[in-house]
Amino acid sequence: MNRNSLIAGLLAAATLMSGCANPETPQEVSRLFWQSVIENDASEADDYSTLVNEAAFDGFEQDWRGVTVQWGRVVIDGNEARIETVLEGMARQTTPLETTTYLVRKGDEWLVDYYRTGDALAQGPLFEQVIGKLEQLGQDLQARWSTQSSELADEIERMTRDLEKQATLANERFTLLLEDYAGKLEQQLEALSRSIEEALEQHPSSTPEDRRRLNQAVIRLNDQSQRLQEPDLQSVAMTTQVAAETRLTLAQLGDEFAGYKAEWNQRVSDMENELAALLRQFTGAES
Repeated sequence: MNRNSLIAGLLAAATLMSGCANPETPQEVSRLFWQSVIENDASEADDYSTLVNEAAFDGFEQDWRGVTVQWGRVVIDGNEARIETVLEGMARQTTPLETTTYLVRKGDEWLVDYYRTGDALAQGPLFEQVIGKLEQLGQDLQARWSTQSSELADEIERMTRDLEKQATLANERFTLLLEDYAGKLEQQLEALSRSIEEALEQHPSSTPEDRRRLNQAVIRLNDQSQRLQEPDLQSVAMTTQVAAETRLTLAQLGDEFAGYKAEWNQRVSDMENELAALLRQFTGAES
């Protein structure tokens, strides 16, 4: 092999290796994500986004043949980022479509926020102007709905106050009980999350709204599970509330999920009962 051939081979190998390296920046992740969307590669789109299973991938219900992507301003704000994105060649779109790619950082990894990016794509330029108000409205409605649909939030708050009082009297025993309960609760959350992901995988033809609910439920449960790594009163009480709110959200799923919904209801009821049992055990009502 002559010298020029050797250099060319080394350059090709270096290029290949760099292409296989894990993307580290929002820009790199966005580029690979949109490439997978355009190529209709559900597996790759799953890898670079907040989708929890490739069965949830729907390509934003668009025809991506012949579409090209250009990038604009990048804004990184803590664990969130957004990138101005221009899509050319969209079907029924005579001019380039200006939208936004949203990303979140999970640990050391940037991921495209699939559904927020899809919302921006569907709404067009006006989305950026109203997204903040819509998010706040959604949070207010969720809080109101949860409170009106169940007395669990008030019960958890009462239990939390009682636990705090007892903790000052027997901190060591409280800590052991809390850590033991948090470990069991983490296992329950993981089992619930796996069951929801299984339902998503088993029903890839369900409506986009149902796939979104399932995907976001898994994300929320997994995030809450991480908060139990170093448990405290707030994280334990909030976990049960998150599970209850998730049950309310999943109750909106179609009839094909009836069997799963019965299972999920039972799992959340078990979490609520165990929290009540923890309180009774700690306060001495149980031997």
